Amino acid sequence: MKTALLIFSILLVLSASGAASDASRMTLPSGMDNPMTIRFPQLATAAAPPAIEEGLRATYQMITGSPESETGGDIEFVGGDAGVGLAQVTVVALEAGKAATWTVAFAPDATLGAMKRVNSYGTVNPAGCGDFWCNPQVLETIPEKADDDLTVTRGTYELNGKIYNVIRFNFQSNQGIALSMVYDLKSGIMLYHTADYSSSLPTDAGGRLTRSQNAILKLVNLRAVDIPWKDGKVPDWARPGATLSYQGRHSFWLPQLPDVAPTVSSIGSELSIQAAHSRYAEGRQQTYTEEAMQPPYVPMVSGVAQLMGFWVPEEALSLTPGAVDYDPDTGMTTSVQQSGPDGVVMEETNGVSYRLTATYDARGMLTGTVTESYTGTASGQKDELLLVG
Repeated sequence: MKTALLIFSILLVLSASGAASDASRMTLPSGMDNPMTIRFPQLATAAAPPAIEEGLRATYQMITGSPESETGGDIEFVGGDAGVGLAQVTVVALEAGKAATWTVAFAPDATLGAMKRVNSYGTVNPAGCGDFWCNPQVLETIPEKADDDLTVTRGTYELNGKIYNVIRFNFQSNQGIALSMVYDLKSGIMLYHTADYSSSLPTDAGGRLTRSQNAILKLVNLRAVDIPWKDGKVPDWARPGATLSYQGRHSFWLPQLPDVAPTVSSIGSELSIQAAHSRYAEGRQQTYTEEAMQPPYVPMVSGVAQLMGFWVPEEALSLTPGAVDYDPDTGMTTSVQQSGPDGVVMEETNGVSYRLTATYDARGMLTGTVTESYTGTASGQKDELLLVG
């Protein structure tokens, strides 16, 4: 399940070269590149729809799979992996015709059922066409068409018992990528989305090996996240070229074997800021482990309407400890644990199998994180990172 949910975010990371910053790219909740502003450039300069505001969060149910088959020769088989989870996209800042968003994928624990983070990344899009929306006035002007690479149709779509007037886009590339998006013509919100990628290679036995990756996403909720600071701005230290380096340890243990000591290894993380604005900063994050292979980097954003980002505004220092936001779709509660002139400590947890604690200093800089998670009662792990430079 976890492998399947990672597929499209991995494709995003591996193809993120050539942008002004790694976060400055058009994506969809699946993590795939969004072709809308390329095929319809008028969306790139359009205004954000009225429904799009800072703090707005769209939650999609995501069903993913990675089927694999081999035919011909002496071997034939069909296999693969599948999973069901959630993809959440939050608008963390709107500024100067751009929208900064933060996407998090969640998967349920097979034993406990609680949702846990699988991965996350940030993007910066034109305000007129973001990860889960397009300007509805522009959508109304797009004519229907039927070509080999793009089909545009209008009709109705039923979601959660409500009928919507929609426009549907089906894209097909010659690289084996197929995308489908269904937008509500009134609000511009994307209601439904599919993404498919397939490749086929010859085998030594004379057959062909076909690998596919697919995802189906359906909107389940739109809500405004509770942000404890009404106003704020990017701190002065968060400027292009600044790098935050963290070092720490990864611990793994088996709760059913309390007499067995945890396995401990070193980890590190480096966050490089590539661009900074008044209401958000963007860059990339690289995590290092003791493994020989260097892992891919993750595009990052941190905005004024984001909880648990890599900075907080000065208003956070005067917050009263207590719950800030509860997400009904994932069961995650975000709260302030401590606050004062020296900094603030925030926590995100599902109360069952996942807890993230983030510590910020008086400058609003993230100085440390502790991430603890459990896989049922079978295993537990903790990542502890502290700022070193």
